[in-house]
Amino acid sequence: MNYTLDRFEGDYAIFLKRPEEMEQLLIHRADISAELKEGDIVHIQDDGFAYTIKILPEETANQKQRVNNLLEQLRNKKQ
Repeated sequence: MNYTLDRFEGDYAIFLKRPEEMEQLLIHRADISAELKEGDIVHIQDDGFAYTIKILPEETANQKQRVNNLLEQLRNKKQ
C-alpha cells in the first residue's frame, strides 16, 4: 500500500493511505528505519511482525510539483 507521511506527533508518524488519504496508519518512530520527512510518499508493507517502508522519490516529487502548481494558480488569481 502507498501512503503519504502527513506528520509526526510525539513518538508516532501518521501516514495517510493513498489516493483518498482518508485512512490513517500510525507507526512508532522506533519502527521506522528510513529517513522520512513530511510529505514523502512511501510504500509500506506489513508482514505482521514489522513494517517495511520504501520511499517513492518520483511520486513524492510529482506530488510536490502538483501542489506548487496549484499554489501558483491561486496566487495568480489574486492579482
